[in-house]
Amino acid sequence: MADLSGQSILVLGAGVVGVSLALTLLRRGAQVTLVEATGPGAACSAGNGGMIQTGSSLPLAQPGILRQVPGMLSNPEGALVLRPARIPAMLPWARHLLRASRPEAAAAGERHLAWLLSGATPAWERLRARSPAADLFRPRGELYVTRNPAVAEELKHKAAVCAGNGIAADLIERGALRKMEPALAEDYAFGLYLPESSYVVNPRALCECLYALFLTEGGQGEIRNVTRVSRGGEGAVLHCADGAQLGASRLVIAAGTLSGRLARGIGLRLMLEPMRGYNVTLADTEELALNGPVIEAEMNIAVTPMQGGPRVAGTLEFAGFRRAPDWKRARILLPLAQRMLPGLARARIAQEWAGERPGTPDSLPLMGPATEASDPIWISAGHGMLGLTLAARSGELIAAGMAGESRALAALEGFRPARFARRPAKT
Repeated sequence: MADLSGQSILVLGAGVVGVSLALTLLRRGAQVTLVEATGPGAACSAGNGGMIQTGSSLPLAQPGILRQVPGMLSNPEGALVLRPARIPAMLPWARHLLRASRPEAAAAGERHLAWLLSGATPAWERLRARSPAADLFRPRGELYVTRNPAVAEELKHKAAVCAGNGIAADLIERGALRKMEPALAEDYAFGLYLPESSYVVNPRALCECLYALFLTEGGQGEIRNVTRVSRGGEGAVLHCADGAQLGASRLVIAAGTLSGRLARGIGLRLMLEPMRGYNVTLADTEELALNGPVIEAEMNIAVTPMQGGPRVAGTLEFAGFRRAPDWKRARILLPLAQRMLPGLARARIAQEWAGERPGTPDSLPLMGPATEASDPIWISAGHGMLGLTLAARSGELIAAGMAGESRALAALEGFRPARFARRPAKT
C-alpha cells in the first residue's frame, strides 16, 4: 500500500465524509489539516437516518422516472416535494437526470453504485477498529415493510437487484415478519430484509469520535469560514473570511452542498443539487420495543432506534438553498410512523431537523481530481442519502488515488467530478 509521507493535505469539511477521509489520509502518512466552519458532524451528518445501507444500489435515475413524478408530487403525504420556484435553477441538473435514466446509463450507474456499496461495511470495520467508534455501530440489518401488494412486487424487484449484485436479501411473509419485528402493525404482510446492512445509534457522536481520533493520531483541526479555494503556491490555498490563507500541497473539497460553490472558483461546475431531508427524534416511546431500523416502503419513511430516542426520517425536497424549511414536512413523519408502529401511539416530537444533502443526477458521488491526476485539488462530494454509508469507502478510494495507486485511479474514473461538464474545466 503506497503511503503519502511528506505530503501536506487540507481536507475541507468535517462531516462524516470529510472526517473519515482525513483520518484515512493521516494513517497513510500525510500531514493532514481538517478545516470546518463549525464543528465535526454539525450539518447533514448529524441528521441522517443512521443506516449503513449496503442494498441501496438503485439510482434515483431509473427508466420511466419522468412518468412517476406527477403521482409522487400529487400525494400530500408523499416523500417527494418539488418547490415550483426551484424548477428554473435545477433544469440543467434535471436534464442530466433524464440522460442518466436511459436504460444503458441507469444499468451502468447501478453497477457502479453496487460496487461502491459492496466495500462499505469492510471499510467501516477497518476505520473504526480498536476505537470507541465501534461501540456506536449495531449489526442489525434494514427491514423494508409494506401492506400494499403492488409495493410488495417492487420489493421483490429490489431483492432481485440485490441478488444480482451479490447482496443478501431475504423476502419475508406475514408470519415470519411478525416474528422478526413484533412492533409492526398487524396489517403489514410483506417485508424485505437486508442482513448485511447495519446502523449507527448516534451519527453526530460518530463524527465527533472520528474527529477526536484524528487529533489524537496527529492531525490538525482548524475552525475557519472558507470563502473560496484556489491553486497557487506549492499546491492549493484556502481563502478564509477573516483574511487568513491556508496552503498545502494538496486539497480535498468535501464540503457537502457547498462544494459546488467552492469548485466554481477553480472553473469546475459540479452538478450538485441540494436535496432537503427532514427527521424528527421522538420522546415518550416507552411502549415501543424496536429491534432495528424499519422502512415503510410505500411512504419512504425510516424509523431507527437511537441513543436519544427513535428517529423518523423521510422526504426528498427540492427547494434550493434559500427557502426556509417547511416544518409541516417534519411533523407529518410522526403520524406516518404511528400507522406502522402502534407502540408510538403516545410518542411526541422532541426535536425537528432539516438539512440539505448534496445530490448528483446519476446518484453517484463526485470523487477524484478536479481535472487530471496531477491536479492539487480533489473532490469528494455528492453522496446524497448515502453519505454515512459510503464515507469510509470513499475515504479509502480517495486516499489510494492520491497515493497514485493505479487500481484506485482506474476505479475513480467512473466517479470523476467533471463528468457532467460541457467543456473541460479551466486550470
